[in-house]
Amino acid sequence: MTKKRIFTVGFDLPGEEFEYIEFDSDQSLLDADIILFRPGFGNHYPSEDYQGEPLFRPSSSVSVAQNLQHWRSELSSATNVGKLVIIYVTKPLSYFRYTGEQQNSVTGRSRVITNVVTRVTSFSAVPNVITVEAKTGREVRLTKDGAYLAPYWKEFEGYSPYQAYIDGKFTHAILITKAGNKTVAAAVRGKGTLLFLPPLSYDEKKFIKYNDKKDESFWTPEAIKFGKRLLGALVGLYDNLAKGRSSTPPPSWALSQAFRTDEEGVIQGKIAQVSKNIGKLQKQKTELEQRLDEVGSIRSLLYEQGKPLERAVREGLTVLGFSAVPFAENDSEFDVVFESAEGRCLGEVEGKDNKAISIEKFSQLERNLQEDFAREGVAEYAKGVLFGNTERLITPAERNEPFTAKCLTAAIRVGAALVKTSELFEPIKYLKSHPDPEYAKACREAIFSTRGAIVVFPTPPVGIVSKMQEGPVSSDTAVDLASETN
Repeated sequence: MTKKRIFTVGFDLPGEEFEYIEFDSDQSLLDADIILFRPGFGNHYPSEDYQGEPLFRPSSSVSVAQNLQHWRSELSSATNVGKLVIIYVTKPLSYFRYTGEQQNSVTGRSRVITNVVTRVTSFSAVPNVITVEAKTGREVRLTKDGAYLAPYWKEFEGYSPYQAYIDGKFTHAILITKAGNKTVAAAVRGKGTLLFLPPLSYDEKKFIKYNDKKDESFWTPEAIKFGKRLLGALVGLYDNLAKGRSSTPPPSWALSQAFRTDEEGVIQGKIAQVSKNIGKLQKQKTELEQRLDEVGSIRSLLYEQGKPLERAVREGLTVLGFSAVPFAENDSEFDVVFESAEGRCLGEVEGKDNKAISIEKFSQLERNLQEDFAREGVAEYAKGVLFGNTERLITPAERNEPFTAKCLTAAIRVGAALVKTSELFEPIKYLKSHPDPEYAKACREAIFSTRGAIVVFPTPPVGIVSKMQEGPVSSDTAVDLASETN
């Protein structure tokens, strides 16, 4: 049996032959020969409510949209280059997510901000599907066009009750209900094969045991045997489909060395060398993709919050010529301490979905300045800098004031600088492409010279300015926020 690399996305199977890929991963599927995919939302669960239906919170909405788009692209790419992609047709899930867009309406003296949401389903990640209807049952029959699935289905029919009817842009139906001719399994044949099958279901009590001492679960011997059988069936199916035939895949005994010719051994050696070369190229591709993510990480200044925003701020300050690090010692923890020839600063970083940065966050900055000054070896107060990224899911050009009036008053009292991270983005973008020590110094001086106000950074010399705007708001369903400005 020719060794194949098999990915299982979003679920695990018994045996080391199956490589588990988290749903939140950005893993390329081109690394695998066979991909097993269960539609879902990974570790993201809706925690809000819209008209009686579940709604993902704003931060989860971003991840959910990115994951679904990533897997839809990867599943299509893998199929187009000749992989076997199996979609296990689980019961469809349908929720709502925030789009990141907002609508404003004015009634009298009040302005109502409305966040826009849209429906998202677990099958949004799956190409070629039009509808999925939740239905359960077992009574199905194999179609003539699906004859090549017979060995797999004979082996695993008992583990494969269907959970849905499906309709879409399929080459042919493989399994249909005995009554009503409803499609429960189908295929899209091309250079590769996109196969839709009922999901595998097994008795967890027989397949998984828990070890109290190690506090972990493990596969039972029965589960490992199941995995071996599944592996053989999948590889046989892959080889059969790759040859473009509808004949029966060779049984495992027919693949033993006793029945192989010398010429097969030579060709297998050549295939192994080609696979090795492909592996090297794929490694280069993965490294380039990682580098691409790294060089684009400054965009987090525009839309992130929490730790990702803190990392982006520290990266941006480093580009400006500061040494910028987080600080944690005893009971003190500061988001960033940064210094240059012009002086030393201490900063706090905050991102908000739809509120201005409040006095509470500024009070935390003041406490941190006091704690920092009290430390051994610190002779002067650091300059306080509050970094804010408010209304982070809408285009910066449409955002309101990022800091409350009280926050501004407090900044004047202590001489602190306020920085909109979205406005820090342009200088960083320029400097990453155009090393310019004089401009970087001017940006640092802008921070140090600003006391009790929002920092205004100098315009990049070559005028490289992003268009921070979006197109018109879509007609997706909208959710009214309970916030009004009088």
